[in-house]
Amino acid sequence: MSSRDTIQYASDAGMLMIPGDPAKDFSPGFAVFDDSVPALRAFVLGQLRKDSVRPAPRKADCGAVIPVRVSLVPRPDNDYDARAVSVAAPPGHQGSVLDRHMGYLYSSALHITSESIRRLTDETGTPVGCHGWIELHDLESDSRFDEDEDGDEDDEDGTGWEPSRHEPVSWAEQKAFGYAIGSVRILLPERQTVRALVDAYLDTHRPAADPHPEREPAPAGVESGLRRALAERLAIRMRTGLSHRAAGGAWGRETERDRERRRRDAEALPLLRAWETYRNSAHEVRGLRAVTRSVYQHTRIVVLDGSGVEIGQYHQPDGPLTLVDERVRPEALDALRAHGVDVDAPQHLAALDGFPDAVVVVGGGTWSIRLSKPGLARDRLPEAGWFDPDSGTLTVYAAPLAGPLTVLLRRHGVRPLLVTWGAPREDVERHNLRAAVAPAEVSPVSRAGRVTAAVQRLIPEPHRRWLNAKPESGRTTTATAGSTLPPLIDDAAENPYYRRALESLFGAPVDLADRGPCRLCGRSAQSARPGLFYCHGCCALARNGALRDTGEDGAWTQAIVYALRRLAEIEFSGPPSLVQLNRLGVPFDDPGLVDEAMLCRFLVPRPDSALLSARPARAARTWTEWLAHAGLLTDGVRASMGTATTATDGHLCRSLFERHVDDFLHRWGVAHEPEPSYPRHPELNTTGLRADWRLADGTFVEALGLMTKEAYAAKVARKRELARRHGLRLVTVTAEDLDRLPEIFADWLPGGSAG
Repeated sequence: MSSRDTIQYASDAGMLMIPGDPAKDFSPGFAVFDDSVPALRAFVLGQLRKDSVRPAPRKADCGAVIPVRVSLVPRPDNDYDARAVSVAAPPGHQGSVLDRHMGYLYSSALHITSESIRRLTDETGTPVGCHGWIELHDLESDSRFDEDEDGDEDDEDGTGWEPSRHEPVSWAEQKAFGYAIGSVRILLPERQTVRALVDAYLDTHRPAADPHPEREPAPAGVESGLRRALAERLAIRMRTGLSHRAAGGAWGRETERDRERRRRDAEALPLLRAWETYRNSAHEVRGLRAVTRSVYQHTRIVVLDGSGVEIGQYHQPDGPLTLVDERVRPEALDALRAHGVDVDAPQHLAALDGFPDAVVVVGGGTWSIRLSKPGLARDRLPEAGWFDPDSGTLTVYAAPLAGPLTVLLRRHGVRPLLVTWGAPREDVERHNLRAAVAPAEVSPVSRAGRVTAAVQRLIPEPHRRWLNAKPESGRTTTATAGSTLPPLIDDAAENPYYRRALESLFGAPVDLADRGPCRLCGRSAQSARPGLFYCHGCCALARNGALRDTGEDGAWTQAIVYALRRLAEIEFSGPPSLVQLNRLGVPFDDPGLVDEAMLCRFLVPRPDSALLSARPARAARTWTEWLAHAGLLTDGVRASMGTATTATDGHLCRSLFERHVDDFLHRWGVAHEPEPSYPRHPELNTTGLRADWRLADGTFVEALGLMTKEAYAAKVARKRELARRHGLRLVTVTAEDLDRLPEIFADWLPGGSAG
């Protein structure tokens, strides 16, 4: 495994060696089929020497390795992809290139090497190779080791065993060597590096003019001897095929590669019929809008639906626009234009109607095309192919998908220059297998908690499971109240996020000198109120929620309903606003009630955390819809300016915002009269202006909810001037102030309240 930075000729291997760095370079495997198993087995067995074992590189997924060198042979004779590159044993091993063939590079690796390897082989006439390793694993990590120890394995000597692409070396041979044998990996720099290495070598080693022009030139990109080996193999296969044809009516034995391709093609055919139905059905996405989001100086332009769920992203600077549902592309393009993004629709978008139910995932220099499946998040969807924008090559894993995936790319603004078939890499094959057996639902758990058993009793038994549930797996872990504290310690002095979370929830500065066990999980924590210690993890769960909306109702939905109703009962005297959840509104002299309010916040999802499956049963709920689902808006009437509803004390409110303020005043016993009239004035008040409330001392209160509207803002300005001229005290509240109501109304709150 070399780390040199130039291509050099290795005389002992007879190859031009491409250098590689195990610490940073790509280390893919390669596709092995039944016709190449003998060569792979012979190569691996020839390398199994104890003195060759080395510690595994940091990026290797194994315990140790045996460094090897392999040959990379361009194979334009490949029926599936003329860019194919064979991974073969070095020329010093017995046999022709075909005899030494161990497998083909996966299609995803061809964009790294194919063109450069072909050029280097063609212009030098010398075999090309690279470094790699054989993965070695601890024998005890293999389940067969335990079977041998228990005496359940009878085939210790390999009797009856046959080599395969998954196991070219028998278990008996692996035990005799002392390691479990894994895959053969090769080491390849990134494409630009390979290209630069080849250019540099050819510039300095350009061969002189051929003094024998009558000699037949070697075929482009073909290692010396490959043409003769191919001709000999063709003659053998023709003779064998004719004998098979004469004997049984068939030309020959079907290979494993043929069976794999046939299986994938057969599995793809039902998709074509399902996609026809999908395209002819109407989508339910409404209210699309584009927004720009910036996180840690990383700016994204995303497309949201009416409930705030992300359904697409425009990849800057020039696209593409990727969507979770291709049917909404026209509306999404309109939303981008309304947002000021200069984006053009592909020509004849309406005519490109043969698209699949699939999504494009852009990243790592390539585009992964994944098939939508109900219940699975985007990163878990099975891959059907991939596209290399630099070469314009689309690789599909099943031939029937070539047409629909080509249409999909054209709708994304690109036209593939080459469409080819290829087998998925090992990791992609494992990923697709997991997707095939994955449960058909997205986990409603977005963040894991670790609440002690004693604290869990504050929540009814049916809903406790969600306090400690893990994302995806659903397993729970319970920390006992008397257990030793974990070593992890939260420090608000060092962690500004922790400090802001504590101060926001409790409305007071953190006491950096005071420390104690978190009241919910037992971890070391700090406090902003005496005796109320809560760690960073529990504060984050209270501010962000442990659950998320998946679009599929279930037992978790009932937990949300319970939490919303309980918060309305113990803290808000009515439906809370989303902003109000950022601030605890229960008396801090009742620690048990504070704990319960924190746990209820765990169970309340925030709309921006929704994670819908590819085809959810419903759209994600807005905050108002969650309140209505919990039965907290039974009297609400939707009006043009908001939802009219009756507050807990019977006062009529014209919006939920007004109700949140009214319920707060009622909750804390602050006397308030609704709809008081401002004093008359010949210029400022000729229409009988009214405030939202008047407090017992004559203070007027205004809930300012529509300041973006010019006429509304002008009316507010007149009210301010009226109050100034008549010496009235005026308190104004905006929606952003809902988590600051204790501070705003501190002068009127009774002693010992949450303020």
